[in-house]
Formats: sequence, structure tokens, C-alpha cells
Amino acid sequence: MKKEWNIKIDGRMLDSGEIIDVLLEHRKIDNIDEFLRPNESFILPLENLKNIEKAALTILDGVETGKTFYIHFDTDQDGCCSGSIATRYLLNLGADVYTGINHGKKHGISELDPYCIGGADIVWIVDSIETSIEPYEEMLNMGIQIIITDHHLIEPELYEEMQKRGIILVTSAVDYSNPDLSGSATTWKLCKMIDELYLNNYADDLIDLAATGLVADMCSMSSMENRAICHKAFSNLKNPGIKKINGGYSFVARNISFGIAPKINAANRVDNNELAMNVFLSDDEDEIAEIVKGLNNCRTEQNKIVDKIMPVLQEQIECQAGNKVMFLFIPDDTEASVGGLIGNKILEQVQVPVLILKKWKDEYSGSARGIGVESFKEYCDATNIGWTGGHENAFGIGIPIDRFEEFKEKILNALQDVEFVCETSADIQLDAEQVTDDLIKKLNYVNRISGTGFEPITVMIESENYEVSSMSGGKHLKIIDDSGMIFVKWNYNGPRDFKGKLSFIGTLENAHYGRYNYRQLTIQDMKTT
Repeated sequence: MKKEWNIKIDGRMLDSGEIIDVLLEHRKIDNIDEFLRPNESFILPLENLKNIEKAALTILDGVETGKTFYIHFDTDQDGCCSGSIATRYLLNLGADVYTGINHGKKHGISELDPYCIGGADIVWIVDSIETSIEPYEEMLNMGIQIIITDHHLIEPELYEEMQKRGIILVTSAVDYSNPDLSGSATTWKLCKMIDELYLNNYADDLIDLAATGLVADMCSMSSMENRAICHKAFSNLKNPGIKKINGGYSFVARNISFGIAPKINAANRVDNNELAMNVFLSDDEDEIAEIVKGLNNCRTEQNKIVDKIMPVLQEQIECQAGNKVMFLFIPDDTEASVGGLIGNKILEQVQVPVLILKKWKDEYSGSARGIGVESFKEYCDATNIGWTGGHENAFGIGIPIDRFEEFKEKILNALQDVEFVCETSADIQLDAEQVTDDLIKKLNYVNRISGTGFEPITVMIESENYEVSSMSGGKHLKIIDDSGMIFVKWNYNGPRDFKGKLSFIGTLENAHYGRYNYRQLTIQDMKTT
């Protein structure tokens, strides 16, 4: 693996007042105040979403005529936020509401029994859509009204069929100028439309859920609509479940990605989705505390399962040393859906694309993680074998067992002459002495709305005089520079006998250990020179 660092700005000669301006200018941010503090004018008109007024009127009519609603949650952070928005809004209107969620990480309604949803008259499906009309047929034949709020791509033929059959689909994926709107934000905008018709303003109390789903689902943070939703939400935290999980940390993108979403993901992986669904629905502090305790236990259980599997996979890794791709198989009796989590851990170790697979009926399915190429997913799709779904270098995959060897041969041949290049970028290089509390505060403000499309500002810093230490019994690496700055690499498995100059790329923050505050760089990548 060829590693390259791309340092975009040498800021070592800049004073603290110039650094932020230079960074944002390099990011091509013309109107800094507008970008960092976008107002509600950037939230696109509600009527731009297809069928939104029809859905709102149907919901209001259902409430006024005493109809029963069933909300079908999707099994991820965005899906749980979407379902919580819909449920809380309907309860605020006084509706009769039931809720449900699939097992494991199963999406869609293929396992939903229409006879077990409380005799619902209206089914509101959030953040998921099927690829054909068939899964909806039984409910349609029973006279159940179906409303869907979603953001995933849909084939035009299926959209037309839904229109004909009376399914009301509100989606950002059809003729909407912000296709990066999440399922939760789409659901929230439908509630805003009901507010307009009902002369209410309750939806704004749910915007924190919309922003949490937006960030967790890796929707674009270069979209001004998404930024406006997040900006408003980050100063309007209402949901007791989000408050409890977030604790004393600020409600910003980073703490959604690394604090809130992992707990929901853990519950999905160990098939305890009721906890993930209910944590954002309850208003009882004692109940929420118990749910969060359960979510923490899910994460502990998830980690124990991963620790048990890793030795098995390490043996497989050793047998594939030198390969351009690694095909790793977790035990068939593994019940938790931990393929993606394991893939991330192994990717950092082996630095080549990996597929974490498990036998399921007539296919090997699981998670794929790429590195060193622009899109590992494209290589997999080019085989024309099996299926993929997700992002370029982090996606789900399924391969028919009887064609696995053919798939493997095609992938290895396609990558045979490819030189993997892993590039790590830093926005700016600084000296440790330039990093002040004030600079960190300003950078944190820029980074508070960040993610896909607008990555957090990263900094490169060198250190020649340092002390190597650790935290949590050696689990995490800590390096203390003689300037008093610390560099931390979470879950570090590499060497610790460093010599010579060290260079780090990462994000800056103020950290608190014991009674002391530190200027900290959380390491994304590091090297010796």
C-alpha cells in the first residue's frame, strides 16, 4: 500500500486571526457567516417534496376521524429518528398510534404481518422502500392506507405503480433539488406541512431528531438545506433520549457520529431493536436511563462477540498475506450483524480491501470495506455477480455460493495491476505552539456541522520531543509533546517504540482528563520521519 499525505496549506507562519479565514477560503466558502450559520431560508419549500400535501391531509383526516396509525421504524439511527418524529407528532395530535421495528438489521416490510399491527387503518413507513409493489399488496388488499417518507432511490416504474395503487410516497429522491435529505428530515418536513395546515408549530420541537438522522446517515453537509436543519437543531435540543445519551457533551455532528449512533448501531447488531426504537420515544427519565443502560450493554455484548471472532479471522488473514483482497468468513453460528464493524477494524490492520462474509441460505453475504481505490464497490459491481448496496468503500454485499470462486477470480484479476494509494489529507500544517484554546474553539465551531461533503477541518502537527504513554490499560495510544499538547489514537494496535520525529494528522479539541484540560489532536493518521 502506497501512502501519501496531502497537506493543503502550510500555516506555520500565520497568526491565529488568519488561520480560520485561510482555511475557509481554501474550502471555497464565499459567505462564511451564511455557511456557518445558515438561516431557515435555506430549508426548501415544503411543497417541493412530491405528495407532501396529500400525505399531510390524509394524516389529518385520519386523526380527525379516529383512525388507528401504525409507524414502521427502520433499523438504523436515521430510521429510529424518523419513526420517533412520526410517532411523537401523531401522539401530540391525539392519534391512536402503534409502533414496530424489524429484527436485526433487516430493512423494509417484507417481514411485517398486516394482521399484527393493531388493526391499523393507516401504516406510515419511514426511511425504507421496497424494490417492487408486491410487499405492499396484502395491506393494499386489506384497505390499509400506506404513507411512506423516504430518501432512497426508486425506479420510475415503481414510483408510477405506487401512484396508481394509492400509496402516498413522500421522498427526496424524486424531482427534489436536495437528494441528500435523510429519511428523518423528510419525515420532519411532512410534519412541518401538517403544522402549516393545522396552524401548529410542534414540528420544530422534533428538529433535533431530524438533524441526528441526517448526520448519522452520512448525508451531505455541503447541502445548505441540511446545514440549516442542523444549525437550528444544534441550539434546540429537546429529545430526552438524545440528551441522556449525549450527556454533558455539546450537541454537534461529531458527538452524533461517535456518541449517539454507535449505541443505536450496537442494538441493531445484537437484535435488540426495541431499545433503539424506544429511547427516543420515552419522556420518563427513569425509563430512559434504563434504556440507555440497555444500549450500553448491547455495545458491550457486541464487542465481546467481535473479540471472540477476531482470532478466527486472524488465522484467515495470515493465510491470505500478500493478497490484494481478503475474503474472510465469520462463523455461521454468529447471530449478531457485526460484519461492518469487523471490516473497519481489519481494514485498518491489513490496508487492503476486505469482504467479511457469512453463509446465508444460498449466498455469502456481509460487508465490504475498500481502501486504496476510489470505489471498491465498482470493482465488485463489474463482476456482474451478486449484489451490493451502500457507499463506494463501505457497503453490503451478497455473492451466490455457487459463483463465489468466479467472483473471487474476477476481483483478483481486476486488481492485479492496480497500485493501491491511500491518501490522507490535512487542511493545514501548524506548530503545536500555534494551537491555542481560542483556535480550538473556532475550529470546533466550524466542525460542528460537518461530515460527508464537508469533512471536519484536519490539522498536521510534527513533534520531535515527546513521551509515549497509553490509556485504558494500553488500549489507546497517548503521546505527550513537550509543549504540553497531547496526541491520542483510539483503539491503537500498532508499534509503540517510536524514534525520531513523529507527524500526526487529525482533529483538534479541548480534552479533560481528571482535573486538567489539554489541547488534544485526535489522530487520524501518523508516521515517523
